[in-house]
Amino acid sequence: MNLLLSLDPGSSMTKMIYRVLDSTPYKPPELFCMEPELIAIAKESIDLYKSGRLNSPNPENEAWVEFDSEYYAVGFLAQKHFEAQVKLSELKYENAIPKVLAAVGAIATKWGLGTSFTLSLALLLPYGEWEDRERLERGLTAALSNFSFRSQQFSVNLECFECMPEGGGLVLTRSKKLGANFNQLSIAVLMFGFRDISAVRFERGLSSGSSASLGLAWMLEKIKNRTSGQNLQDLLWAIHQSGATPKAKYFKSLARSKKAEFRAEEVTQIIEVATMARKEYWAKVSDWLKSHVPANVDQVIIGGGTSEYLSNELKAFFAHTKISWAAELEEDVRLAFNLPPHKDALILRVTDVYGLFRYLQNQVTYLPVNALTDA
Repeated sequence: MNLLLSLDPGSSMTKMIYRVLDSTPYKPPELFCMEPELIAIAKESIDLYKSGRLNSPNPENEAWVEFDSEYYAVGFLAQKHFEAQVKLSELKYENAIPKVLAAVGAIATKWGLGTSFTLSLALLLPYGEWEDRERLERGLTAALSNFSFRSQQFSVNLECFECMPEGGGLVLTRSKKLGANFNQLSIAVLMFGFRDISAVRFERGLSSGSSASLGLAWMLEKIKNRTSGQNLQDLLWAIHQSGATPKAKYFKSLARSKKAEFRAEEVTQIIEVATMARKEYWAKVSDWLKSHVPANVDQVIIGGGTSEYLSNELKAFFAHTKISWAAELEEDVRLAFNLPPHKDALILRVTDVYGLFRYLQNQVTYLPVNALTDA
């Protein structure tokens, strides 16, 4: 039994695409998401949780893992039961190990893969952490060979590992479309995420890159610090629903006062703060872009969930060059997983990991011929 998995351990959501390979007829890839929270816990905490549960939730909603004598709650269980918070300062590559174990354990449980099988894994990291990919591979190989998921022991052989900087799935897709022309052009791949933004530049095929902690969370922190009692997740929902211009109806639920007139004032204040924070945010982002993207670039590939929020500004900023939005993968993703258009911006957020999955399946030589076609 073999499992193909591409994974993006994002700060707003862990996004995955996988395919189970066995002797049965061809199976299409599946989209799989988990909450981003992760927390180290004591074995006694897990034992106490298990003793008090009334039923057995789906594995992705009740994920805990143990490896190297350490226990972690992952995803929804970490968020709801253990009240974990997303720590934007922590390294994604270190957190990727328990997230991968939880994903593999959940998929294996759902599909009845058993406890010993082969895994081909492709993973995305921020450009600033991509240099740690060899250390990550060693850690993953050791952890996968001997870990437990929900107290069941697993031994998984990591047969193939591919690690790309964020945007890698998009650039691989775009380079395939451009063919030999790719190595004749100056191209920038720009990723706008929740925690980071990054630019990977290709000059006649030679690459260089940089990243900064200027994801949408930068702006949300500004709003949070200038208002009373707000949290990032509630602000993210209101900002996403409103789009470029804050609308009162989406911010009403954020007001905390019990009196109607004070609530109205609160909403007005939050909107004013959000409007100013957006201007400050774009000023920071555009200044960073001026320093890290050459003015004479032939085209830019733009992806990441925050890129939709900044789409008008980005179109104006790059009016002088060609823009490839998410390497034109959005419609492919929508059709592959039967997603409604613009569903919580999910389509845009998974284009990168989808492009990476396509690349992975074409690297794995043991796939049957019909499984090597594009998803």
